[in-house]
Amino acid sequence: MLRPFVRRIGVATVLVGFLFIMLSGCALFPQPPVASFVVEYNVTADVLVVNLNAAGSSDPNDDAIVSYMWAFDDDVDIVSPLDYSKTLPTPLLQARFPDEGEYTIQLLVVDDTGAMSAPVSQTITLPVVVMAPTQ
Repeated sequence: MLRPFVRRIGVATVLVGFLFIMLSGCALFPQPPVASFVVEYNVTADVLVVNLNAAGSSDPNDDAIVSYMWAFDDDVDIVSPLDYSKTLPTPLLQARFPDEGEYTIQLLVVDDTGAMSAPVSQTITLPVVVMAPTQ
């Protein structure tokens, strides 16, 4: 008579333990990194140049972020680093946009286990550039 009760308690304990492991993000179920970046305006005399800083990207498993993959609208020039290829090992990037207006920037990060974050996007608005009249 006690045996079915003990069996139910055992099954319930296993189920609760399994749910705890699933929800806690243990090593059996690693979580992907989280991409994040900030845009810094007015970093040079050229108001169309912005700094992008993804140092706030993180990994819930404490794995190292090893790649930062940026995506831009067309005609964006990368100022720094000069050896820019769509994937960088550094979180810092300086970009020059072609004109005033709205632009969308997207970032993905990859950790040292190869796990990739979900994409994060920001739409930025660059100010109107007022040119002095020429004579």
